Formats: sequence, structure tokens, C-alpha cells
Amino acid sequence: MTYKKLIRNSIIATVAVGLFSGAPVNVLAADLNELQKQQQELQQQKANIDESIHEKEHEVSVLESKQVNAAAELEALVKSITETNAKLQNQQQEVAVTNAEVTKLKGEIKELQNNIQERFDLLKDRARAIQVNGNSQAYVNVILASDNFSDFIDRATMVTTLVSADKDIMAEQKKDEDKLSSKQKETETKLASLKKLATEIALSKNNLESQKSQKDELILAIAAEKDLTQQQKNDLLSKQGALSADEQKVAGNIQAEKDRQAQAALELAAARKASAERAAKEAAAKAATAKASSKTMTRTESPAEQPSEAVSIPSIGSGSSTGMFIKPAAGILTSGFSDRTNPVTGQHESHKGQDIAAGGIVPVYAAAGGTVVFSGFGAPGSGYGGYGYVVEIDHGNGYQTLYGHMRAGSLQVVAGQSVAQGQGIGIMGSTGQSTGQHLHFEIHKNGVPVNPAPYI
Repeated sequence: MTYKKLIRNSIIATVAVGLFSGAPVNVLAADLNELQKQQQELQQQKANIDESIHEKEHEVSVLESKQVNAAAELEALVKSITETNAKLQNQQQEVAVTNAEVTKLKGEIKELQNNIQERFDLLKDRARAIQVNGNSQAYVNVILASDNFSDFIDRATMVTTLVSADKDIMAEQKKDEDKLSSKQKETETKLASLKKLATEIALSKNNLESQKSQKDELILAIAAEKDLTQQQKNDLLSKQGALSADEQKVAGNIQAEKDRQAQAALELAAARKASAERAAKEAAAKAATAKASSKTMTRTESPAEQPSEAVSIPSIGSGSSTGMFIKPAAGILTSGFSDRTNPVTGQHESHKGQDIAAGGIVPVYAAAGGTVVFSGFGAPGSGYGGYGYVVEIDHGNGYQTLYGHMRAGSLQVVAGQSVAQGQGIGIMGSTGQSTGQHLHFEIHKNGVPVNPAPYI
């Protein structure tokens, strides 16, 4: 074997040792990249959740502000209701006083009526006496029947006294009649004033209590929404904690993989170095042996080349890897009696009446005369939920009408009150489940909603 062949074989052996020592580096790099990709995905998810948590915190803050405002408005309404109740109590006291005055006036009126009747009877008796004794000239005849001037004077004085007495009676009669008329008017005025005051206070109380019902519902809705939002925030925080734990675990795996790769690299370098040193020593030893053999051959054998040893080069492998009713409000018909999609809920439903829309302050009138069944805010469970401020009127003969979504505080009637056709009952609004100002108008026949079009 020549020295050059020996060196070439040593290099091949060294390369082969290097290629087959330690774990495959590209596979480790692929595992590390996958872990780092997982880490980035977890960080992105955490960032998204952080943003959602901030949004929920803002929503909770807004809802808390709404709660404070609604509570303040509710407190103001309760205060107004308390004041209105105090006014009602005062008004009831005034009613008691006025009723006493009315009773007294009625007594005075009765007395005046008796006096007037007595005088009327007296005057009738006098007139009847004049008619029986003669004609309307009876007083004159008495004077003309005098015998002398002195008698004439006496008779004239008597007649004058009688006539004067009749005049006094008639004057008192006129005075008492005027007084009677005045007291009757005074009584009627007081009663009308009390009735008007009672109606105004009742309307005010009804509107305030309706607004309180609306605020109660609003506060409950805000509280429910706040609880839901807080729960969603808590769920996000829980997910955030789980992702942080996963991120820490992946980060630990990444560091462990980096440490393992670094250790593998050190071990590979050490193995390569040791293999190279062994190969060099073996090559040097073989070279020395070859040199010694060469000298011996020179002395004892012919200079012919000895047969060379067969050198085995290891192979390098590769890896894989009807007209009865009037129109209740001015405006245009925006939705009739039909099936439709609810603009608020998005659900398919049967629209049980007509929607009449208009801008500005639009009065709502009773479509026909009747008795008010309900006047207030349609709270959930009341049978009028979703209608906002609503009035229902019973017209008899099985007919009722309903007026929904009216403006808060605008109701002009109370339950039990009789109303005439065309009487104002409120103002068009957009309360309850409503997307804009309009009046929802229904006609019921025997409790079943019917199309209002043929009846108006």
C-alpha cells in the first residue's frame, strides 16, 4: 500500500465517522421551528383575547354608567310619585272641605228655594184676591170709593203701603233667585274644578308610574346585560390563563430543545474530533509500518510491487422524513295587517294591526267612544309587553282598540275613564320594540285581532 492510498483511506473513514455520529441536525431544526410556530400562534391568540377583554371592560364601564343614570332617573321618578301622592292627599282633603261647603250650599239652596216658593205662593194669593174682588184696577177702585179727601188720603196711604209691600216681596224674591243662581253656579264651579284637578293628578300619577315601570325594566335589562358581559370577560380571562400556561409549556419545550440541540452539537463536535485524532494516529501507525516493510523488502525481495490491500470504502446512506272607527292619528301607513319580518327581532311574525308613521308632535285620538281598559307602560308579563306606552279601549259589542309605542309621559287618559270618539289620548312616539316614531293601531273583535282597514 502506498502512502497516498493510506492517507486517502484515512480521510474517507473520517468523513464517514462524521456523517454517522449524533442525531440528524435538520430534524431537530424542524422540531424547533414547529415549537416556535406554536408559540407565535399562542401569542397571537393571547393578543386577540387581550383586545376582547379590553372591549368587554369598556362595555361593562358603559353599562355601569347607564345603571347610574337609570338609577338617578328612577330616584327622580320615585320622588315625583311621592310628591304626586302628597298632592293627591291634599286634593282629597280639599275634596272633603269642598264637599262640606257643597253640603252647606245645598242647605242654603234648599232654604232659598223654600223662601222663594213661599213668596211665590203669597204673590199668587194676592193676585188671586185681586182677581176675585174685581180686576186689575182693584187698588184704584179702593181710592175712588173714598167719601172725602181725608178718606182719600187714608185709602191712598193704605194702597201705597200694600203696593210697596208687594214690591218689597218681589225685590226679595228677585234677590233670592239671583242668590240661588249664584250659589248653584258656585257649587257647579267647585265641583268641576275638583273633577278637573282629580283628573290632572290621576293622569300625572299614571304617567309617572308608567315611566317608573319602564325604568325598572331598563335597569333589569342593563343588569342582565352587565352580568352577561362580565361572564364573557371572565371566560376570556380563563382562556387567557390557559393560553399563558400553554405558552409557558411551549417556551419550556423550546428551551429544552435548544439545550438538547446544543448538547448534541457539542457531542458531535467532540466525536468528530476524537474520530479525527484516532484516524490520524491509525494513519501514522500504518504509514510507519509501511515504511518499515518497504525497507525490509528492499533487502530481501525483488523490487516488484507487492499486491495492494483491498480498501473498503463505506457507503453513505440517506435519511427520510268599516267606517265604525276614525283614523287614530295623522301619517302614512307603513305596515299593514299581514305576515312580516319583525324589524327589531328579525323573526317572522303576524303583524296584528297597522303602523301609522309621521314626524313631529302627532296627537293620537280615540278611534271610537268607549271605556279605557289599560293606560300605561307595557312591561313584560303585563300582556302589553313590547308595545311601550300603550292604551286599550273597550267600545262594547265585542270591539276593542289598542294604541302602542306612544311617547313617554304623554298619556292623557287613565284606566276606567270614559272617552269620546276623537278625544286625545296621547302623543305618537317610539317606545317599546320600535325602530322609529309611529303608532301601532289594532282592532280586536271578540278578542281576536282583525284588519283595521275595512273599519276605518
